[in-house]
Amino acid sequence: MPVCPLCGAALEGEGHVSRKDACPVCHADLHACHACALHDPNAHNQCREPRAEWQPRRDKANFCDFFELAGPPAGGGGDDREAERKRRLDDLFKNL
Repeated sequence: MPVCPLCGAALEGEGHVSRKDACPVCHADLHACHACALHDPNAHNQCREPRAEWQPRRDKANFCDFFELAGPPAGGGGDDREAERKRRLDDLFKNL
């Protein structure tokens, strides 16, 4: 089941996203650069697809033919990251 790449909410359907689709939880446009697997702020036109047209608003729906819905948000849950930080801090001072 596809998820919103911004908030991680489950999305209904087969993963096909139309221009008018929005996340049911955060209400963000889904057919937008910020939700695309090809979006890369460091690439030309901020997209890994060289044939893609420039999109001035990365957070608004567009008509890009190369759009691919990105996966879940990177990093997982905040509790996991907090536990990892604590473990690293403990390891840092373990040998003192």
